[in-house]
Amino acid sequence: MLSFKKRNITIFTLVLLAFSVQSQNAYNYRLGLYASTNITWVPLENELLRGPGRLGWGFGFLFNRFLNSKNALALGLDIATLNHHITFPYYDSLVAGNPLITVRIKNRFDYFSIPISYRMFWGEVGYHNPFANFGFNLGFRRRQIVEYDPNYESFNRNINNGILFNLLIGAGTAYHLAESTDFFLEILFNRSLLNNIKETAVPALRGEQPRFSFVSLRAGILF
Repeated sequence: MLSFKKRNITIFTLVLLAFSVQSQNAYNYRLGLYASTNITWVPLENELLRGPGRLGWGFGFLFNRFLNSKNALALGLDIATLNHHITFPYYDSLVAGNPLITVRIKNRFDYFSIPISYRMFWGEVGYHNPFANFGFNLGFRRRQIVEYDPNYESFNRNINNGILFNLLIGAGTAYHLAESTDFFLEILFNRSLLNNIKETAVPALRGEQPRFSFVSLRAGILF
């Protein structure tokens, strides 16, 4: 865990140094980095299976290619963690009478993704430049941590599919700090277009199309 954190800090520092050197080449290209937090849930049709949304976190890097003063193509690298709960009814065969109990899954999904989007800027209003953002996000699982309550060994811990493919829609604003430096804040809604949890691993979810939905809040710097 410590080496993983050190590697992330090293990547972050190297990219920041590269940004500071390269970002002066042309205003048409903007490079940035950000920190983020998110809340994730799985919107299932059966209310008995739904669990509460949970907070996650992440960071990432952003490249904007401006087509003109109000339109840009954005490409990023997002490294984040999604957390959520699911509950389902289960007949407990380990207890006399096989009573019906409620099982809770705590699912942690670590991933990296490449968001590709189109940004439309309103135009500067004082020091602010509001924008809308829409596109797609292709991601891959790095790690999963799955916990059950009650924690029976017979439950499957390998429940997540390895690929994310999300529709993303968002809005935000950039705040002008200096000639080539902006602070930006944006909120993004991601809706998965693929099932994220294997229905064969959690039979109670069969036919429910278990897909992640999450809202992310990002704050960062553009150079």
